[in-house]
Amino acid sequence: MKHDELNERLRTFLISSRENAGLSQSDVAARSEVFGIGRTLDQRAVSRIESQPMNADAIKIAGYLSAVGIQPSKYYEILTEYTYKEDDYIMSEVGEQTIKIKVEAAKSLISSVKDSIDCYNHEYIDSIGLKSKVEQLEAVVDGLNRKPVIGCFGHFDAGKSTLINTVINQSLLPTKYQPATCVVNLLMHESDKPETISGNVAVFKKGFKPHMVHSPVDVEKYLIEQGGSEILDRLGVHNHEDDVLNEAYIAIVFSDSEILRSVWLLDTPGDLNGSDESDTEKALGGVELADGVVFVSNHTGFFKDSDLGFASNIIRQRPPVDKEKPLDHLMFIQSHCHSEISKDDVEAVGRVTFKRIKKQLDNLIFSSWMEDGFITQLPESSELTARVQPFWRENNDYRSDTLRKITEMASSLTLNQASIVDKYISNILKNIENMLLSEIENLKNKKSETFERIKEVNEKDARFRELSTQLIKDFNSLIESCNSHKKHDLDVMSTYYKYNTSVEGLEELINDTYSDKKEAQSELGNYIGQLLTTKLESTLKTSGKAVSTELDSLLLRWQEAAPTISTTGIDTQISGLGAEFSAFNSRAAFVGGLAGLGSLGAMALYVSTIASNLGAYILVGKAAGVLVSLGLVGSVTTVTSFVAAIGGPITIGIALAAAIGYIIYRLAGGSWQKSLAKKAAEAIRKESVFDDVEKAVTEYWNSTSKAIKAGLDELIIKTDEYIENLKADAKVEYDIDEVDVCVSLIDDTLLILKSSD
Repeated sequence: MKHDELNERLRTFLISSRENAGLSQSDVAARSEVFGIGRTLDQRAVSRIESQPMNADAIKIAGYLSAVGIQPSKYYEILTEYTYKEDDYIMSEVGEQTIKIKVEAAKSLISSVKDSIDCYNHEYIDSIGLKSKVEQLEAVVDGLNRKPVIGCFGHFDAGKSTLINTVINQSLLPTKYQPATCVVNLLMHESDKPETISGNVAVFKKGFKPHMVHSPVDVEKYLIEQGGSEILDRLGVHNHEDDVLNEAYIAIVFSDSEILRSVWLLDTPGDLNGSDESDTEKALGGVELADGVVFVSNHTGFFKDSDLGFASNIIRQRPPVDKEKPLDHLMFIQSHCHSEISKDDVEAVGRVTFKRIKKQLDNLIFSSWMEDGFITQLPESSELTARVQPFWRENNDYRSDTLRKITEMASSLTLNQASIVDKYISNILKNIENMLLSEIENLKNKKSETFERIKEVNEKDARFRELSTQLIKDFNSLIESCNSHKKHDLDVMSTYYKYNTSVEGLEELINDTYSDKKEAQSELGNYIGQLLTTKLESTLKTSGKAVSTELDSLLLRWQEAAPTISTTGIDTQISGLGAEFSAFNSRAAFVGGLAGLGSLGAMALYVSTIASNLGAYILVGKAAGVLVSLGLVGSVTTVTSFVAAIGGPITIGIALAAAIGYIIYRLAGGSWQKSLAKKAAEAIRKESVFDDVEKAVTEYWNSTSKAIKAGLDELIIKTDEYIENLKADAKVEYDIDEVDVCVSLIDDTLLILKSSD
């Protein structure tokens, strides 16, 4: 649908809604209060909205809808419905608008709080840096204004780049029947381009996350090259003498495609059989950046050979965020469905494929999801088949249906992200309120005599020192226990490995899974590798959860032992710790110590688990960097991938698939299953596959031990700094009348926040 036609339909909808409500344009302006920030429209603004609704900003649209009694969700449903009418559509801006409204409203409210603080002009309040704290939280809100990322995965000849070029309606990405890129390509809209980038292509080092594009500091930190589209061609050629190429991890490509106004698109390397391990890491590790997964596989050989293992490695790391719609974030593109293939044959492939590999998918993906509580039941093969979309660029029906389904996925991801943004904003605003309340109590506490405050702090410090001695011993015991967990996990994996790679175990697996000899030969290596990988991930996560639970118990005890200011009438649960409110947060201090460590082992899973309980405190300072590195800030998902936990993807299945894939065997009187099992067992022994398993377990627990030690060191340092600040403040004489003035000023600011409830 063309822009003008869509604009006209929206005009009709808005004007009819106003007239049905019996309101004039002036009435709408008078009733346009929204988000607690007062009137957002005057009569002229109402007229402009009704003339050009497509050009109206988010806040004004929200004010208009509120005035005429229409929920924003209804408006965006209408907008989305209109954009689906034809193949020649404009990608709906529902995502951008919905989240933009929320972010702009929150920023407007925070700006009012900052303006109020600016009016204080009192040394007591200036000394506690209130405005600086609020500004740090405002920066976090800025980071929420990002779009979902749909990642395209598959082998280099599957047609990923052709698919993306079709979706954006531009020939932007190189398309070749050979590996066309050795970096991750992320396509953004040109309106997302920061002032710090002048080129249409910007290449960044590993560690750059999509939402960082809005941060000048992060752009400067990670940017290694920028320029024109010629960079993309160069990145498709391996040149180990090119220092820029060797350092490059992700290329941001800016385009004016309409779809990029609402969603960003990710194109990943697809050469998993080459000699360059960094390509494999980028191909598998790109899942850390994606919110939705589109896996592309050729019609001929759909999900055969290495595709099953590749897809399992990717999809397992991206569980659903909505149990009611567990597959909405997944899509399987059946590519190369050219005109010579009948429609019946095309439809049969998806149906037959997911009946054939259902058991493997359950073992490699969905059982793990159930174990972790992301789904309540295993999906049926028919549900998986429904997520298949045939594609051939020259076929109008396939192209149109593909565009529509990708749009639907974008809308689903946007709704999830909008919900998460709501929670973040609510959390941030609540924490600003609690911060102001705590400063009021802190000020009231200063009215006590100096000697009383000094005495209180010293007594609480002495109590803490007594309790912390045992706590530190318990922390060190937890660190030492990592060796026991390592031994346990190695024993578990050794037992599993020995049977499942023995002739008997392999023969049982082959008989249980395959009926076709060629299929078994071409897929067995990938399947065994993924079974080992899945078992390894499950084993490490189970042990990691036990350590995380014990760690959290220690941090709760530390929080309870740490000195606190006197409190009266403050919500004692606002820190998420169930302890008396304090300017100190043991969890946040510990997490801050993990910054810069790289692989965190079980601590990555711990941070993911408790991040939602840390409040806005965790979103600033060193701890924020940890959440960013784990993909837990500004993301649709609230769960870090296991790839992030171990510092990179496990590639056991890749090497194993190559080894077994070249097996040549002859039947010698016995069954082909037994013959293949013998040859496979022999190949596995030659590859020394368990060495890779042992390495992964060892590195995981070594990283866990190192991370806990670093977190403990930072916890001790931050606690000492906090106590010293309490002691220094206790020695200061405060004017009681001036303290009351400051309390009154902060009370006025609190009213601004409460008026938005």
